[in-house]
Amino acid sequence: MVIYSYKLHFKTPVHFGETGIYLENVEERFSSDSLFSALINTVSNYYGEKESEKWIDKFENNPPFLLSSLFIYNSDKYFLPKPLDDSFISREIRKKIGKELKKIRWLEAKDFLLWQKRQITKVEDIEKIKINSERYSDAFKREIRPRVTIDRITSQSSIYFCGSIKFQREAGLYGMVAFRDTDFIERFRIVMKLLGQTGIGGERTYGYGMFELKDFKPIDGVLKKLMESDTEGFTLLSLYTPSNTEIDDLVQKIVAYEIKIKKGWITSGRTALPLKRKSLGFIKEGSVFSKPLRGCLVDVTPENAPPDILKHKVYRYGYAFTVPLKE
Repeated sequence: MVIYSYKLHFKTPVHFGETGIYLENVEERFSSDSLFSALINTVSNYYGEKESEKWIDKFENNPPFLLSSLFIYNSDKYFLPKPLDDSFISREIRKKIGKELKKIRWLEAKDFLLWQKRQITKVEDIEKIKINSERYSDAFKREIRPRVTIDRITSQSSIYFCGSIKFQREAGLYGMVAFRDTDFIERFRIVMKLLGQTGIGGERTYGYGMFELKDFKPIDGVLKKLMESDTEGFTLLSLYTPSNTEIDDLVQKIVAYEIKIKKGWITSGRTALPLKRKSLGFIKEGSVFSKPLRGCLVDVTPENAPPDILKHKVYRYGYAFTVPLKE
Protein backbone atom coordinates (compact mmCIF):
# COMPACT_ATOMS: atom_id res chain seq x y z
CA MET A 1 0.00 0.00 0.00
CA VAL A 2 1.31 3.43 -1.02
CA ILE A 3 -0.06 6.58 0.64
CA TYR A 4 -0.12 9.91 -1.19
CA SER A 5 -1.06 13.39 0.00
CA TYR A 6 -2.35 16.24 -2.13
CA LYS A 7 -3.59 19.82 -1.85
CA LEU A 8 -6.55 21.59 -3.38
CA HIS A 9 -5.85 25.25 -4.08
CA PHE A 10 -9.24 26.87 -4.64
CA LYS A 11 -9.74 29.44 -7.38
CA THR A 12 -13.25 30.34 -6.21
CA PRO A 13 -15.26 30.27 -2.95
CA VAL A 14 -16.78 26.95 -1.85
CA HIS A 15 -20.13 25.90 -0.43
CA PHE A 16 -19.99 22.71 1.61
CA GLY A 17 -23.37 22.41 3.33
CA GLU A 18 -25.93 19.93 4.51
CA THR A 19 -29.42 19.35 3.16
CA GLY A 20 -31.89 21.91 4.45
CA ILE A 21 -33.26 25.39 3.99
CA TYR A 22 -30.43 27.11 5.80
CA LEU A 23 -28.02 27.63 2.91
CA GLU A 24 -26.04 30.11 4.97
CA ASN A 25 -24.73 27.22 7.10
CA VAL A 26 -21.52 25.90 5.56
CA GLU A 27 -18.58 23.75 6.58
CA GLU A 28 -14.94 24.39 5.75
CA ARG A 29 -14.04 20.73 5.14
CA PHE A 30 -15.23 18.11 2.66
CA SER A 31 -16.12 14.59 3.75
CA SER A 32 -14.78 11.39 2.21
CA ASP A 33 -18.20 10.14 1.06
CA SER A 34 -18.88 13.36 -0.84
CA LEU A 35 -15.41 13.28 -2.40
CA PHE A 36 -15.95 9.72 -3.63
CA SER A 37 -19.32 10.63 -5.16
CA ALA A 38 -17.71 13.60 -6.91
CA LEU A 39 -14.97 11.34 -8.30
CA ILE A 40 -17.47 8.79 -9.63
CA ASN A 41 -19.56 11.53 -11.24
CA THR A 42 -16.44 12.90 -12.90
CA VAL A 43 -15.52 9.47 -14.25
CA SER A 44 -19.06 9.13 -15.63
CA ASN A 45 -18.99 12.60 -17.22
CA TYR A 46 -15.64 12.19 -18.97
CA TYR A 47 -15.33 8.44 -19.56
CA GLY A 48 -18.93 7.22 -19.65
CA GLU A 49 -21.26 5.27 -17.38
CA LYS A 50 -19.65 1.91 -18.15
CA GLU A 51 -16.31 3.10 -16.79
CA SER A 52 -17.90 4.51 -13.63
CA GLU A 53 -19.69 1.18 -13.12
CA LYS A 54 -16.31 -0.58 -13.32
CA TRP A 55 -15.02 1.67 -10.54
CA ILE A 56 -18.10 0.91 -8.42
CA ASP A 57 -17.66 -2.84 -8.94
CA LYS A 58 -14.08 -2.64 -7.71
CA PHE A 59 -15.06 -0.67 -4.61
CA GLU A 60 -17.87 -3.06 -3.76
CA ASN A 61 -15.45 -5.96 -3.49
CA ASN A 62 -11.90 -4.78 -2.79
CA PRO A 63 -11.37 -0.99 -2.97
CA PRO A 64 -8.29 -0.06 -5.04
CA PHE A 65 -7.71 3.00 -2.84
CA LEU A 66 -8.91 4.51 0.44
CA LEU A 67 -9.81 8.17 0.88
CA SER A 68 -9.48 10.48 3.84
CA SER A 69 -11.80 13.44 4.19
CA LEU A 70 -10.39 16.80 3.09
CA PHE A 71 -9.08 19.03 5.88
CA ILE A 72 -7.59 22.51 6.21
CA TYR A 73 -3.98 23.35 5.47
CA ASN A 74 -2.53 26.79 6.10
CA SER A 75 0.88 27.35 4.51
CA ASP A 76 2.99 24.43 5.83
CA LYS A 77 0.57 23.55 8.65
CA TYR A 78 -1.79 20.58 8.30
CA PHE A 79 -4.83 20.30 10.56
CA LEU A 80 -6.70 17.20 11.70
CA PRO A 81 -9.77 16.60 13.90
CA LYS A 82 -8.95 16.25 17.58
CA PRO A 83 -9.26 12.57 18.58
CA LEU A 84 -12.36 12.09 20.73
CA ASP A 85 -10.50 9.94 23.24
CA ASP A 86 -8.98 12.17 25.91
CA SER A 87 -9.15 9.65 28.76
CA PHE A 88 -5.36 9.75 29.17
CA ILE A 89 -5.37 13.42 30.17
CA SER A 90 -5.00 13.73 33.92
CA ARG A 91 -7.72 14.91 36.29
CA GLU A 92 -5.44 17.73 37.40
CA ILE A 93 -5.24 19.15 33.87
CA ARG A 94 -9.00 18.79 33.45
CA LYS A 95 -9.64 20.78 36.62
CA LYS A 96 -7.39 23.63 35.51
CA ILE A 97 -8.28 24.02 31.84
CA GLY A 98 -11.05 21.52 31.13
CA LYS A 99 -13.21 24.13 29.37
CA GLU A 100 -10.35 25.23 27.14
CA LEU A 101 -9.65 21.61 26.28
CA LYS A 102 -13.23 21.06 25.10
CA LYS A 103 -13.09 24.12 22.86
CA ILE A 104 -10.19 22.71 20.85
CA ARG A 105 -11.60 20.92 17.79
CA TRP A 106 -8.65 20.89 15.40
CA LEU A 107 -5.01 20.01 15.94
CA GLU A 108 -1.89 20.72 13.95
CA ALA A 109 -0.52 17.43 12.62
CA LYS A 110 2.46 17.50 15.01
CA ASP A 111 0.10 18.01 17.98
CA PHE A 112 -2.16 15.26 16.66
CA LEU A 113 0.82 12.92 16.78
CA LEU A 114 1.53 13.90 20.40
CA TRP A 115 -2.12 13.23 21.22
CA GLN A 116 -2.00 9.84 19.51
CA LYS A 117 1.09 8.90 21.49
CA ARG A 118 -0.49 10.19 24.72
CA GLN A 119 2.44 12.51 25.35
CA ILE A 120 0.33 15.40 26.63
CA THR A 121 1.10 15.45 30.34
CA LYS A 122 1.19 19.12 31.40
CA VAL A 123 -1.06 22.17 31.33
CA GLU A 124 1.62 23.86 29.21
CA ASP A 125 1.17 21.17 26.56
CA ILE A 126 -2.52 22.03 26.18
CA GLU A 127 -1.77 25.75 26.09
CA LYS A 128 0.72 25.24 23.25
CA ILE A 129 -1.78 23.11 21.36
CA LYS A 130 -4.43 25.81 21.77
CA ILE A 131 -2.11 28.49 20.38
CA ASN A 132 -1.16 26.29 17.42
CA SER A 133 -4.81 25.46 16.68
CA GLU A 134 -5.69 29.15 16.33
CA ARG A 135 -4.05 29.20 12.89
CA TYR A 136 -6.91 26.98 11.73
CA SER A 137 -9.47 29.79 11.59
CA ASP A 138 -6.90 32.10 9.95
CA ALA A 139 -7.01 29.90 6.84
CA PHE A 140 -10.44 31.05 5.64
CA LYS A 141 -13.30 33.44 6.13
CA ARG A 142 -17.04 32.89 6.00
CA GLU A 143 -19.21 35.03 3.77
CA ILE A 144 -22.98 35.30 3.43
CA ARG A 145 -24.33 36.57 0.13
CA PRO A 146 -27.92 37.48 -0.80
CA ARG A 147 -29.56 35.66 -3.69
CA VAL A 148 -32.89 36.12 -5.44
CA THR A 149 -35.28 33.36 -6.47
CA ILE A 150 -38.28 33.81 -8.78
CA ASP A 151 -41.52 31.89 -8.20
CA ARG A 152 -42.37 30.03 -11.42
CA ILE A 153 -46.12 30.50 -10.98
CA THR A 154 -46.49 34.00 -9.53
CA SER A 155 -43.19 35.45 -10.84
CA GLN A 156 -42.70 37.04 -7.44
CA SER A 157 -39.13 37.40 -6.22
CA SER A 158 -37.83 36.54 -2.78
CA ILE A 159 -34.42 36.91 -1.19
CA TYR A 160 -32.48 34.13 0.49
CA PHE A 161 -28.96 33.99 1.83
CA CYS A 162 -26.19 31.59 0.87
CA GLY A 163 -23.04 31.00 2.88
CA SER A 164 -19.62 30.35 1.42
CA ILE A 165 -16.03 29.78 2.48
CA LYS A 166 -13.19 31.73 0.92
CA PHE A 167 -9.70 30.37 1.56
CA GLN A 168 -6.71 32.61 2.10
CA ARG A 169 -3.98 32.69 -0.53
CA GLU A 170 -1.69 30.15 1.17
CA ALA A 171 -4.50 27.93 2.44
CA GLY A 172 -6.96 25.35 1.16
CA LEU A 173 -7.85 21.72 1.69
CA TYR A 174 -5.64 18.65 1.65
CA GLY A 175 -6.29 14.94 1.72
CA MET A 176 -4.60 11.57 1.79
CA VAL A 177 -5.25 8.54 -0.37
CA ALA A 178 -3.90 5.03 0.24
CA PHE A 179 -3.44 3.05 -2.98
CA ARG A 180 -3.85 -0.70 -2.73
CA ASP A 181 -3.72 -0.95 -6.51
CA THR A 182 -0.92 1.26 -7.85
CA ASP A 183 -2.50 1.23 -11.32
CA PHE A 184 -4.98 3.74 -9.90
CA ILE A 185 -2.39 6.34 -8.90
CA GLU A 186 -2.32 8.05 -12.28
CA ARG A 187 -6.06 7.52 -12.82
CA PHE A 188 -6.81 9.23 -9.52
CA ARG A 189 -4.54 12.16 -10.36
CA ILE A 190 -6.18 12.69 -13.75
CA VAL A 191 -9.74 12.45 -12.41
CA MET A 192 -8.93 14.88 -9.59
CA LYS A 193 -7.56 17.40 -12.10
CA LEU A 194 -10.75 17.06 -14.14
CA LEU A 195 -12.83 17.44 -10.99
CA GLY A 196 -11.03 20.70 -10.28
CA GLN A 197 -12.42 22.14 -13.52
CA THR A 198 -16.04 21.41 -12.58
CA GLY A 199 -15.71 21.99 -8.84
CA ILE A 200 -16.83 20.29 -5.64
CA GLY A 201 -19.62 21.10 -3.22
CA GLY A 202 -22.75 23.15 -3.88
CA GLU A 203 -23.49 26.30 -5.87
CA ARG A 204 -21.31 25.14 -8.76
CA THR A 205 -23.61 26.92 -11.22
CA TYR A 206 -22.19 30.11 -9.69
CA GLY A 207 -18.64 28.88 -10.30
CA TYR A 208 -18.04 27.70 -6.74
CA GLY A 209 -15.67 24.91 -5.74
CA MET A 210 -13.16 25.08 -8.60
CA PHE A 211 -9.61 24.15 -7.64
CA GLU A 212 -6.12 23.30 -8.84
CA LEU A 213 -4.57 20.01 -7.74
CA LYS A 214 -1.15 20.56 -6.17
CA ASP A 215 1.65 18.58 -4.50
CA PHE A 216 0.27 15.14 -5.36
CA LYS A 217 3.08 12.98 -3.97
CA PRO A 218 3.93 10.16 -1.53
CA ILE A 219 3.48 11.34 2.04
CA ASP A 220 6.50 12.71 3.83
CA GLY A 221 7.35 14.72 6.91
CA VAL A 222 4.85 14.79 9.76
CA LEU A 223 2.11 13.08 7.73
CA LYS A 224 4.40 10.11 7.11
CA LYS A 225 5.22 9.94 10.83
CA LEU A 226 1.51 9.99 11.60
CA MET A 227 0.56 7.18 9.26
CA GLU A 228 3.46 4.99 10.40
CA SER A 229 3.08 5.75 14.12
CA ASP A 230 2.83 2.88 16.57
CA THR A 231 -0.06 3.93 18.80
CA GLU A 232 -2.69 2.19 20.91
CA GLY A 233 -5.77 3.43 19.06
CA PHE A 234 -6.94 4.01 15.50
CA THR A 235 -8.39 7.46 14.82
CA LEU A 236 -10.74 7.95 11.86
CA LEU A 237 -9.83 10.52 9.22
CA SER A 238 -12.83 9.61 7.07
CA LEU A 239 -16.51 8.95 7.59
CA TYR A 240 -17.05 5.26 8.30
CA THR A 241 -19.91 2.79 7.96
CA PRO A 242 -19.27 -0.73 9.28
CA SER A 243 -19.77 -3.64 6.93
CA ASN A 244 -22.14 -6.48 7.87
CA THR A 245 -19.21 -8.61 9.01
CA GLU A 246 -17.97 -5.86 11.36
CA ILE A 247 -21.20 -5.01 13.17
CA ASP A 248 -21.12 -7.81 15.75
CA ASP A 249 -17.61 -6.94 16.97
CA LEU A 250 -17.88 -3.16 16.65
CA VAL A 251 -18.89 -2.50 20.26
CA GLN A 252 -15.71 -4.16 21.51
CA LYS A 253 -13.60 -1.91 19.25
CA ILE A 254 -15.16 1.44 20.16
CA VAL A 255 -13.16 3.77 22.40
CA ALA A 256 -14.89 7.11 21.64
CA TYR A 257 -17.17 8.08 18.77
CA GLU A 258 -19.77 10.44 17.33
CA ILE A 259 -22.45 9.79 14.71
CA LYS A 260 -23.33 11.96 11.73
CA ILE A 261 -26.51 11.49 9.67
CA LYS A 262 -26.18 12.41 6.01
CA LYS A 263 -28.87 12.80 3.38
CA GLY A 264 -29.31 14.79 0.22
CA TRP A 265 -30.36 15.09 -3.38
CA ILE A 266 -29.04 12.78 -6.09
CA THR A 267 -26.75 14.04 -8.84
CA SER A 268 -26.29 11.82 -11.87
CA GLY A 269 -23.50 12.95 -14.16
CA ARG A 270 -24.16 16.63 -14.79
CA THR A 271 -27.84 16.41 -13.85
CA ALA A 272 -29.34 17.18 -10.45
CA LEU A 273 -32.33 14.85 -10.02
CA PRO A 274 -35.55 15.59 -8.07
CA LEU A 275 -34.86 12.56 -5.87
CA LYS A 276 -33.34 12.18 -2.44
CA ARG A 277 -31.06 9.30 -1.53
CA LYS A 278 -31.70 7.28 1.62
CA SER A 279 -30.30 8.88 4.77
CA LEU A 280 -27.29 7.11 6.24
CA GLY A 281 -25.52 7.24 9.58
CA PHE A 282 -21.72 7.53 9.59
CA ILE A 283 -19.21 7.35 12.40
CA LYS A 284 -17.39 10.69 12.28
CA GLU A 285 -13.79 11.71 11.78
CA GLY A 286 -11.95 11.87 15.10
CA SER A 287 -13.65 8.76 16.47
CA VAL A 288 -11.23 6.30 18.06
CA PHE A 289 -11.18 2.50 17.95
CA SER A 290 -8.96 -0.10 19.56
CA LYS A 291 -8.54 -2.22 16.41
CA PRO A 292 -8.32 -1.67 12.63
CA LEU A 293 -11.52 -1.05 10.65
CA ARG A 294 -12.68 -1.82 7.12
CA GLY A 295 -16.03 -0.26 6.18
CA CYS A 296 -18.06 -0.68 3.00
CA LEU A 297 -19.86 0.89 0.09
CA VAL A 298 -23.55 1.40 0.97
CA ASP A 299 -26.49 1.25 -1.44
CA VAL A 300 -28.65 4.34 -0.73
CA THR A 301 -30.84 4.11 -3.84
CA PRO A 302 -34.33 5.44 -3.01
CA GLU A 303 -37.12 2.89 -3.06
CA ASN A 304 -39.54 2.97 -5.98
CA ALA A 305 -37.47 5.52 -7.89
CA PRO A 306 -38.90 6.08 -11.41
CA PRO A 307 -36.64 4.12 -13.81
CA ASP A 308 -36.94 6.81 -16.46
CA ILE A 309 -35.43 9.34 -14.03
CA LEU A 310 -32.89 7.24 -12.11
CA LYS A 311 -31.20 4.66 -14.31
CA HIS A 312 -28.54 3.39 -11.91
CA LYS A 313 -27.97 2.58 -8.26
CA VAL A 314 -26.73 5.20 -5.82
CA TYR A 315 -23.90 4.49 -3.36
CA ARG A 316 -22.18 6.25 -0.48
CA TYR A 317 -18.58 5.62 0.46
CA GLY A 318 -18.03 4.36 4.00
CA TYR A 319 -14.54 2.83 4.01
CA ALA A 320 -12.31 3.66 6.97
CA PHE A 321 -9.14 5.72 6.64
CA THR A 322 -7.41 5.70 10.02
CA VAL A 323 -4.27 6.89 11.76
CA PRO A 324 -2.30 4.68 11.74
CA LEU A 325 -3.43 2.79 8.64
CA LYS A 326 -3.02 -0.99 8.50
CA GLU A 327 -3.37 -3.29 5.50
